[in-house]
Amino acid sequence: MTSPVQKAVDDPLFGRGYRATLLVLILLVSAFAYVDRVIIQTLAEPIKKDLGLSDFQFGLLGGLAFAILYSTLGLPIARLAERRDRVTIISVSVAVFSLMSLLCGMATNIWALFLCRIGVGIGEAGVQAPCTSLIGDHFPPHRRGFALTVMRLGAPVGALMGSVVAAWLAQDHGWRVALMLVCAPGLVVALLFRLLLRDPPRGHSDGLAGGNVAAPAATPPRTREVFAQMFRRPAFRHMLAGLALASMALFAGGAFTAPFFMRVHELPLTTTAFYVAIISTTASTAGMSLGGFGIDFIARRGRRWYALLPFCGIATSVPLYLAGYGLDNHVAAVTLITLAGVFLFFHSVPTLVAFQNMVAPQQRTTAAFVYFFVSTMVGVGFGPPLLGLLSDLFATASGVTDAAAASAIGVRSALLASIGLYAWAALHYGLAARAIAAEERP
Repeated sequence: MTSPVQKAVDDPLFGRGYRATLLVLILLVSAFAYVDRVIIQTLAEPIKKDLGLSDFQFGLLGGLAFAILYSTLGLPIARLAERRDRVTIISVSVAVFSLMSLLCGMATNIWALFLCRIGVGIGEAGVQAPCTSLIGDHFPPHRRGFALTVMRLGAPVGALMGSVVAAWLAQDHGWRVALMLVCAPGLVVALLFRLLLRDPPRGHSDGLAGGNVAAPAATPPRTREVFAQMFRRPAFRHMLAGLALASMALFAGGAFTAPFFMRVHELPLTTTAFYVAIISTTASTAGMSLGGFGIDFIARRGRRWYALLPFCGIATSVPLYLAGYGLDNHVAAVTLITLAGVFLFFHSVPTLVAFQNMVAPQQRTTAAFVYFFVSTMVGVGFGPPLLGLLSDLFATASGVTDAAAASAIGVRSALLASIGLYAWAALHYGLAARAIAAEERP
């Protein structure tokens, strides 16, 4: 008898070569989507000085400006992707956010840049959730951890491009040229995605797992029915809360990592960009790989591991972050913050896989939307502005008259305060693990 794994390999509709091409293109799409976030963070100080921005204003540019329409349009696009060609939706979206990123480099004031960042959010609204659903219909449940990890590894690839490459270009040519040159190739990726891929039938991969899969409904269920089905489960609610809190601290910290090293440790832009690249790429690559590839194996011991693995990782990251932001030696700080990030990213892929496995095939794009809505609207939208506001308040409250010293105190204090969100997130993942264990009891 053919095993489920063999069936997954011997897919009669999509061969190994095609699925490898799919994963490479999805990884590139995710990379360019992440470039648009990291590059603004890396070039924070040059942009702030050129446009005369405060930390709070920069936090709005790096967070809320992007998240407003990303989150608003994410649901209707996700629902459209339940019914229409996902490949077309994704390729058009990549073209839109790449073009708007080019226009960011032409902005001459905060309002022009704010509007361009909104445009970037519009484009990215049609990327992550449809890509997740597309993977769900190419790979059976026991292979989704692997496939979704490849997709999520676009983040460290994008971080490398948006930090080291952007800083190198900005050093000689300015932040505007760096922004435009790094983001332009996304237009080529959009074209290749449309020409080389096709949209599979909904629920196609579920039949490859060796079980009897019900045929998808003629039309997807209503949005509120999907939401009601997910939110009825305590495990889902706790995992969603943990994701929201971890994302808020993660993106807040990411937006101010470069300012932290430039202000507190007084490092130049190129050295800072190198450190940011080390932290971003190492932490996300190692953390998501260990968490994503590992969950396919460890979840065989019970579904509670979809929440228990994130709990262990996030809880371990808390003392490491506290030491990393508190030490005055920049090498020790980079080492500890990177190690903390590795453990933190244990939550990323297992949470996404858990949400995909909780729903039917024609509900996966909506489930993915919930994941990316919360991580983006709460994380990207509110994390950086709130941390920027805290930084300004701590700087003022310090009573230090020297502006540079006060800003260093402000950003360090704000980052230390944000670590409490990680402890809170770990608590929710622990409660989610208990809820899943309760569901598994006969």
